[in-house]
Amino acid sequence: MATAAISRPLSKPTGIVLLSAAIGVAALWLLAETLVHHVAGLMGVFRLLAVLVMLLLAFGLWKLHQGTRVFVFFLLVSDVIGCVLALFLYALRTSHYRLAVALVVQIGLSAALVWYLRSAAVKRAFGGQNPWPTTVKMLVLTIFTVLLAFPFYWMVIATFKQNIDLYGMENNPFIFNLPPTWDNLRLLFSQTRFLTWLANTAIVGAIVVAITLLLSVPAAYALARLTGKWGERLGIGIFLTYLVPPTLLFIPLSRVVASLGLQDTIWSLVLVYPSITVPFSIWLLMAFFKSIPRELEDAAMVDGLTRFGAFIKMVVPISLSGILTVVIFTFTLVTQEYVYALTFISPESQQMVGVGIPIFLVRGDVYYWGSLMAACLIASLPIAFLYNLFLDRFIAGFTVGAVKG
Repeated sequence: MATAAISRPLSKPTGIVLLSAAIGVAALWLLAETLVHHVAGLMGVFRLLAVLVMLLLAFGLWKLHQGTRVFVFFLLVSDVIGCVLALFLYALRTSHYRLAVALVVQIGLSAALVWYLRSAAVKRAFGGQNPWPTTVKMLVLTIFTVLLAFPFYWMVIATFKQNIDLYGMENNPFIFNLPPTWDNLRLLFSQTRFLTWLANTAIVGAIVVAITLLLSVPAAYALARLTGKWGERLGIGIFLTYLVPPTLLFIPLSRVVASLGLQDTIWSLVLVYPSITVPFSIWLLMAFFKSIPRELEDAAMVDGLTRFGAFIKMVVPISLSGILTVVIFTFTLVTQEYVYALTFISPESQQMVGVGIPIFLVRGDVYYWGSLMAACLIASLPIAFLYNLFLDRFIAGFTVGAVKG
């Protein structure tokens, strides 16, 4: 009898049954309202996704799936935190007491459900696991994700907002209060040379990256393999030149640019930017090359390779993380640098994207915020893509080599 009682499956708690049924009914109600009112477009897609998620949550709770319980627990805790912030930071400060009462009620309901999902009966039904550790990890991850993704979200929202929606103080700044518009993008592409600025930036970035690699990779390898203290001293001396601020260097460099006849051309930046990128790249790659054992090169030379062949076929592939770090750092600096691009180039057709956007989209006290955000979004997406594509190698290039060096 005891064995039969132990092997008998646990019955579903009544609260879990009611909660799953309530979520399912809410999903069906939202689906019916979406279909009846013919909600289309982006809002319709969001509603259908919400219906799908709610149905999956209802089914998961009904089947006593632990992952669903943890996710619902996380949503409820997040709701409590969000409502508390909205209560004290907005509702009470603006004397919006009706909203404050609604938030208090919502906090009470969510807190009661959080307490219930941690009750003894629910724990036994879901295998006795505590949802708090996983929930805390998800909360931390969510906070960092929101903080990092918020600038891109804000740029997207501002890009497609109408001016009335953007400047209206009574409007919610985080959503579309009015239908989205393409006017900001039309202004950006029709009344500015944005595509030309992007092309200039890409050309200068590609050439500067090539020059930086051609100069810094062999120089860093030679200094890393130089015996004695002179290699380290020379590396520190080269890196110190990177620390000189551009506000001190643009005056003498302007004399050099003018003497070479490169004023008001992108080639002035091709000449100047390596003076910033090469010192830092040499210092970074020196530390990375030092972390590679000499024995690997000696073994390659024993097998018949020359010193240069061992460097190309052995050292460079191993150092790919550091080289990619140099590429990303160099290209990012070219897109973000402002002082030299503003000083050496005046014609609109030769401008870089980092200078052309603020100059031609800020006219006196008039700020074309929608077009500004659109330009920033388009210009930042390639760099964000590169960072995410080579994220692991980028971190390795900045940490492994630097620590071991």
